Amino acid sequence: MTPNTEWKKVAASLIAAVVFTALCLVSYTSIDGMSGGYALAFISFFLAISSIAVALLFFHRARVMDAILTDPSPLAHWTYPEDMIRASVEREFREYKERNRAMFIIIGGMLVVVALVFLIFVGEGGPETALFLLAFAVFLFIISRVMPGIERRRALSSSQGAFITRAGIIYEGAVYPFRSFLMWRDGILFRKADKKKPAMIVFSFSQLVGRFIIQPFDIVIPVPAGEEEKAKRIVQELGGEVPDDI
Repeated sequence: MTPNTEWKKVAASLIAAVVFTALCLVSYTSIDGMSGGYALAFISFFLAISSIAVALLFFHRARVMDAILTDPSPLAHWTYPEDMIRASVEREFREYKERNRAMFIIIGGMLVVVALVFLIFVGEGGPETALFLLAFAVFLFIISRVMPGIERRRALSSSQGAFITRAGIIYEGAVYPFRSFLMWRDGILFRKADKKKPAMIVFSFSQLVGRFIIQPFDIVIPVPAGEEEKAKRIVQELGGEVPDDI
């Protein structure tokens, strides 16, 4: 049975929200406001709100994953041989690294710019706030480097297979709801097999990064041999594209 690890992410996000809320209260009540207390309290409050938003995101994903795993009639539930699993995980690993790199450049870059503004234009408390923001940017950089490797190990060790339902998909142990907070499905298409690759179903998603930046990404699910016609029907049932020449 594929474990639903999204509930652990909900718990971790709520713990982070509690920690940042406590830091906000301590900063506001124990540190002189003009010496950085107000700035640190504001940043901690922002991070607490962000952690709650992330918890809500994972809460929705956890519920969708539960619904997919308990669906009595999924559109498909496929398992794969080990060599196909490893090739797919390595491909997803490379793409995940690129997505993390892009997100860090955007978010980390904004943190550095704001830190420079505090350092140059704000008097009392400015340097302290800038140092906090830069330290947080370094923390995000470390996370962006470490997480792809953790995700790769998780994908290799998790229960392998693909679940496809009308609510979303589970692939390599991760859930992708077709519509959720900050993420949505853009399209789906069937890609025929060639000499090196099996037939595939390509799910295209977009996610909101920051306030106005939308980042697209694809989840490519291999189709086991002999399941091609079923895969085409699934794509058509979900409103996707099957090329005419197939």
